[in-house]
Amino acid sequence: MQTVKVEIPQNQAGSYPIFIGQGLLENAGTYIKQYTKAKKLLVVSNNTINSLYGEEVKKSLEQAGYEVYFLLLEEGEQYKNADSLQKIWTEAIRLKLERKDALIALGGGVIGDVTGLAASTYLRGVGFIQLPTTLLAQVDSSIGGKVAINHDSGKNLIGSFYQPKAVLADISALKTLSLREFKVGLAEVLKYGFIEKSCGLSGLNSSFSLYLMENKASIMALEPSIVENLVKYCCRLKAAVVNKDEKESGLRAILNFGHTTGHAVEKCYGYKGINHGEAVAIGMKGAFFIAMEKGLISQKYFEDALSLLNNYEMDYRIEKNISIDSLYEAMQVDKKVQSGKIRFILPVSPSEVRIFDDVNKQQLNNALKKLY
Repeated sequence: MQTVKVEIPQNQAGSYPIFIGQGLLENAGTYIKQYTKAKKLLVVSNNTINSLYGEEVKKSLEQAGYEVYFLLLEEGEQYKNADSLQKIWTEAIRLKLERKDALIALGGGVIGDVTGLAASTYLRGVGFIQLPTTLLAQVDSSIGGKVAINHDSGKNLIGSFYQPKAVLADISALKTLSLREFKVGLAEVLKYGFIEKSCGLSGLNSSFSLYLMENKASIMALEPSIVENLVKYCCRLKAAVVNKDEKESGLRAILNFGHTTGHAVEKCYGYKGINHGEAVAIGMKGAFFIAMEKGLISQKYFEDALSLLNNYEMDYRIEKNISIDSLYEAMQVDKKVQSGKIRFILPVSPSEVRIFDDVNKQQLNNALKKLY
């Protein structure tokens, strides 16, 4: 078991740990006991995750002395909405949860996001603990305190910043993921390879992109030591960014590499038929196409980057019935827009990115055409 600490000097909540290892869910109560004085715990999950881990988590929490209750939400990005949020609030009120009590998110990014937003708003804030069971949640969405729901007009438009008390990333849970679901997380892992240097993590002695290329077979085979190190390094990179910029006033925006186009794609699909990782993979390719249009990167880096994406079979394309105009319109209501300008995170050299708000419509159109 390994630990990464997220330290946020500007936040009164201070620091919290990310535990990474095997068998953490069956010992959840032991870990959680250190980080909450709650009497009651409301575990939010879905039917699939509950059938796999609900009993062992419940048993562990009860053995630690908690009153444990479960609320199961519908599965899918389309349910990361106000209705699901309302269900959590209603259940918390029914159970008479108090401020010292806590909500626990057991599942992937959707469960984590909506549960975190509920925790941040119920009684103006109750304890919140993440038990991420997908690769996406373990390397990205469970870390850093971004919690949100979607709106018909766009992704993650309603949300807040609310840090968890602790994160337990049990890599054993990754064995139950389908290949498609595993690749959702791999898209975010690859993202870290493209932004590694910009994260400002000291002590780097190798290229994460090279590590990903050389260890693909072991990663895909879920070799425990390799996957544990992979999750830990991604957590360290994200923690390094969040520690400096909790509320995305500057540096943290680099974590949105591939997401400007990716979120627009998800919105235009109605959050059905394409998942977050597939959309982000499309968005990352789009960012490289824009960077080439603007002359920001060399042909060699462009080819190396696309080779890494293709090596992990991130060869997704936008369906032809989704128009470029609709994508552009979706980008204009994205939360990353500032002063009416769409902001893109673009590569400028290997593993380095910068924020740009001067991508003109012709450059964007030329790039988007290559994504179909």
